[in-house]
Amino acid sequence: MSGIKEDLVCEIIRLSQTNLLDRKCANMSAETQDQVAVDWIQKNAAKYRVDFQSRLEVYSASQLSEILKELTVSEKDLNDILKVI
Repeated sequence: MSGIKEDLVCEIIRLSQTNLLDRKCANMSAETQDQVAVDWIQKNAAKYRVDFQSRLEVYSASQLSEILKELTVSEKDLNDILKVI
């Protein structure tokens, strides 16, 4: 995978995780949000990253750019977006 595609994939996964955690923690107190986020990261972040890296490497750089754009303007995560594609 080229450097540009690797950078896109990393940013896509980071933003997807952020959107996922934002939705998951939306109606919680700040303290609870922090704990839920830490717990999720400890238990799920590495697997999430590995799973989506392999799924995303088949997309072209322009397709990855579109996925990044969708993540940026929505509250969706990769599970939501890749169901549609």
